[in-house]
Amino acid sequence: RIRASGWIIFLLVMAAAFWLYRLVKVLCSLLSYWEIRTFYIKALNIPSEELCNYSWQEVQARLISLQRQQQMCVHKRELTELDIYHRILRFKNYMVAMVNKSLLPVRFHLPLLGSIVFLTQGLKYNLELLLFWGPGSLFQNKWSLRPQCKRAGARRELARRL
Repeated sequence: RIRASGWIIFLLVMAAAFWLYRLVKVLCSLLSYWEIRTFYIKALNIPSEELCNYSWQEVQARLISLQRQQQMCVHKRELTELDIYHRILRFKNYMVAMVNKSLLPVRFHLPLLGSIVFLTQGLKYNLELLLFWGPGSLFQNKWSLRPQCKRAGARRELARRL
């Protein structure tokens, strides 16, 4: 019966593609977690069994000390706690700033409730894809803006292209 129904075959292929996509995503996450674990063990000299005993402040102190020794972050000689937070929360900070400046369409006026902020997961995903991950994103990698995004004169052209 399955071979006779094209609709069922199509649904099975779509389900297989979805599960394959999820498997690739899980494998990429595992590789990322392995890299983080290796960084903690080798660079910060924190054994994996001791990691749960360290506070965030102790990890930050080790990062700052490592920056002084090895210059991991090339654009700054001294790394501060605020720099570390900004690096970790970079994309979230951009999204918050765009909402605060009313650049993203997340405020709606409802007749009886007034003005509300509403951002669905789908809209958030699409905005992140456009601004941070996609081929036309503002960033050339996870850490730095594209050079043309830094020039004030190119803003209109970039906005038009976006």
